[in-house]
Amino acid sequence: MGNDKKRGNGEGSVFYRKSARRWVAKCVMGRKADGKLDVQTKTCRTEADAKRALRLLLEEKHKNDYVQVQRGTVQEFMTTWLTTVKRVELKPKSYDRLEQTLEFSVFPHIGWINVSEIQSSDIQQMMTKLFDQNLACSTINKAYDAVNACFRWGMEQNPPKVRFNPTVGVKKIKKSKRPPKSIVYYTKEEAAALSDAALKAYPNGTRYYRLGAAIILTLNTGLRLGELVALEWDRDIDWNRKTLTVNKTVVRIRDRTITDKKAHTTQLQASTKTESGQGRTIPLNEDAIFALKDLYAATGKFPYVLATRSGTRTSERDVDRLLRRIARMAGLPEEKIYGPHALRHTFATLLFYNGVDIKVISKLLGHSDVSVTYNTYIHVIKEIEINALDMLPRLTAPTKKDH
Repeated sequence: MGNDKKRGNGEGSVFYRKSARRWVAKCVMGRKADGKLDVQTKTCRTEADAKRALRLLLEEKHKNDYVQVQRGTVQEFMTTWLTTVKRVELKPKSYDRLEQTLEFSVFPHIGWINVSEIQSSDIQQMMTKLFDQNLACSTINKAYDAVNACFRWGMEQNPPKVRFNPTVGVKKIKKSKRPPKSIVYYTKEEAAALSDAALKAYPNGTRYYRLGAAIILTLNTGLRLGELVALEWDRDIDWNRKTLTVNKTVVRIRDRTITDKKAHTTQLQASTKTESGQGRTIPLNEDAIFALKDLYAATGKFPYVLATRSGTRTSERDVDRLLRRIARMAGLPEEKIYGPHALRHTFATLLFYNGVDIKVISKLLGHSDVSVTYNTYIHVIKEIEINALDMLPRLTAPTKKDH
């Protein structure tokens, strides 16, 4: 019979097993999925080794030592956090993005692991696998941020749902590891060709494209597509001050009234993509004013600046189709048939080339931070810097050497 050295309830035990002539460390780690006790033992040569083994078992146990957590997987735990915490905290579009991050970037790699067994190395391996899939650094780091936020929330609960955050010690992917993606935009000449095509008219003066001036308006304001289609005449356009105010946007979100995850619907969101973009005022130049007047002739009797013939809000898809038709009318090659976001990039790029300060551009675009503007337009900024160096006057003359 072994010589038990018992400890307090739940603290495990160390004893000598005569039949095996070995010291044993024994600890109840929790319960298995079937409800039975999960008992782990370590056999050692010496009592000191057994005590050390028990300490390691207890450390592992107390990382996450609640039964409801030990029985659940990371996917179950994070899904609960998503649906009960983030569902009421996030805007619908942001909630959709977080859900997609978990579904495509997190769960396939660590979702099956038991919460009590998740380790920092599992998160690091997840990051590496996502990196190997050639995903953008922002996409990879969003997966890290989601796991970090969830487990931090679990630790802050009373009582805590978890006692260990597996993201501690994990290295995030540096942006320098991935070359920045090049943006697509139109040159000044191409933008002029688009503007001309957008205003093309029949001999009787009727426009080819009823809402064609929307392209000119976007080229001169840099609005996001959702912000553009959400514009209202009475609320957002100030003719006297010649300004446009952005207070809302149209977002495309998952339609949760049906089970099909691919089904989406649009929703008018009473806020913009970022807090910095909320309520921002954009000054209107002559081209923007002209575009608005042209649009007013077509939609002025309706609330929305981009209204259909029946007065409803024009869809983002219709604006996309409109731009592509106009681009072809302008004679642009197929590789230059871009989506509406290229108009926003064109607006920013032309401002850069005209020497406008990056802080002003960032504010007009409604970016959350100047660094977002810098990282987005890094190629343009570097090109301007190179051109500036080429245009510098000769600062020094070569020293004539005596021969």
